[in-house]
Amino acid sequence: MGTQQRRNVVMIMCDQLRPDFLHAYGADFIPTPNIDALASEGVVFDNAITASTVCGPARMSFLTGLPVSGHDTWTNEQPAREGTEFLPERLTAAGYMTAAVGCYDHFPLENNFGYQYRNVMTGDDKICGYRKYLMGKHPETTTIYPKDDDNRFLYSEEDFYDRWSADRATEFITCYAKNGTAPDGTAPQTKDAPFFLYCGFLSPHGPIIPPREVKGTVDPARIPAVRVQPRPDEDIPDIELYRRAFLNPTEVNENPHVADEARMEERTRYCELIVEIDTLVGRIVQSLKDAGIYENTTILFTSDHGSVGHDYNVVTKGPWAYHSQLFIPMIISNAPELKKGTHCDALCGSLDIGATALELAGDTRAFGLSRSMIGLAAGTTPEREVNLSEFCDGCKTLVDKRYTFTYYPFTEKTCMFDRVADPEETVNISGRPEYAEIERRFMMHIVDFMILAKGVRLEAHDVTPNIRRGIEKKHPKFLDNFDIAFPLNSWEEVERIERAGLDGEYNEFCRGREIKAQYGVYFYQERPKKKQ
Repeated sequence: MGTQQRRNVVMIMCDQLRPDFLHAYGADFIPTPNIDALASEGVVFDNAITASTVCGPARMSFLTGLPVSGHDTWTNEQPAREGTEFLPERLTAAGYMTAAVGCYDHFPLENNFGYQYRNVMTGDDKICGYRKYLMGKHPETTTIYPKDDDNRFLYSEEDFYDRWSADRATEFITCYAKNGTAPDGTAPQTKDAPFFLYCGFLSPHGPIIPPREVKGTVDPARIPAVRVQPRPDEDIPDIELYRRAFLNPTEVNENPHVADEARMEERTRYCELIVEIDTLVGRIVQSLKDAGIYENTTILFTSDHGSVGHDYNVVTKGPWAYHSQLFIPMIISNAPELKKGTHCDALCGSLDIGATALELAGDTRAFGLSRSMIGLAAGTTPEREVNLSEFCDGCKTLVDKRYTFTYYPFTEKTCMFDRVADPEETVNISGRPEYAEIERRFMMHIVDFMILAKGVRLEAHDVTPNIRRGIEKKHPKFLDNFDIAFPLNSWEEVERIERAGLDGEYNEFCRGREIKAQYGVYFYQERPKKKQ
């Protein structure tokens, strides 16, 4: 296993982990030595965003390389569009062993999405391995989230749900390195195949019940206070106002400060869950080293989305584009192509996990709109101008390296923050005349992304050089899956274009590709000799 050329990939995905609570992103109030070690051995991506600020759609984007409007898992418990290609299927076809353990959160849970081995902590008795474990050991419990009166996990840390998930990851690593099979005996389709292991942690998502063993590991006095929304209600979109109204108690909506103490106590427990995550990351890395395969394994650490954590007086996650929820941690560690201990400001996110894993597997064909983050960090993959995130059709958000722009469909409402001048995101600059051109361009980008999500449909003779360049800015490999219909049908048409001073070779991309429909194709014919 240790001498194979293609690398193993371990992907660790947390749930609702905001990057500004990690030391690798500048936080100094939570000890995370193991995540810090990942960062020191790899690259931290500073401009990574989620494809959606809700779990199911965000996770489906990593599985498909598609934005929400492309895969159609528009909210939780919704299936992907029929015929969608999934990352584990591609990796299996590339000769990898694919495994998933821990928090899964793909719908339907019965679907393995191409994973050859699964042992997950969510779902019913038939699927949820953790439920069987916990209730077998503690038959008195009726839930997989038992808690004490102090809002801590009821049993010892060794029985904690994320500890169970980490133990399933180390179990797979140890067994596969020793026997070449998963713990249940499942063997890869190709002997001595490298592996892709997905390990999901539910934390620090609710119920926010850290093990008692991590109580006191974070000083509450050093944790940033909850931000209170200073913007007037008339500046806030309806969708946020209504959610705030029905999710918060009335007294909290009238005076957010009445909840300060309870919210900070919850935030402390959130931070303690991050300490637990860090410990579990260390266990997984150590298992790779103990098995002798660490040197040939690249580790990707991330989260499905961030968390507002009651900032701006909003609860959980939803159709708002605040930095703490929209941006996600993204660290790629132990990849030989990358310079260790560095940061990358390229626009990227959960959409790009697929292409990154596939590049490590030697598969460079298009995978949705996904781009390899290894290529982005190394400078071999073109950078994006903007990146997209969606919450159902409630909001469409774009980010570049300075601004966050959100359009709220059917309301004629937009919001734009300047994250450089206004890092607290308290001033909506949308609608100001001096930003009109920036907003206009963002709106055009949204339309382009919606076209890309459904698939570009153009007759080939209309794919002019300018249009092709524009598409390739957002989807460099779009031709891999582009249906070609009606290219230029004769050399006479080519010559007319050239006489007009235009590029007569612009349809050459059609050569060697399947043509779905045509009235004649110029390069199927012999070109007439020019008259003397």
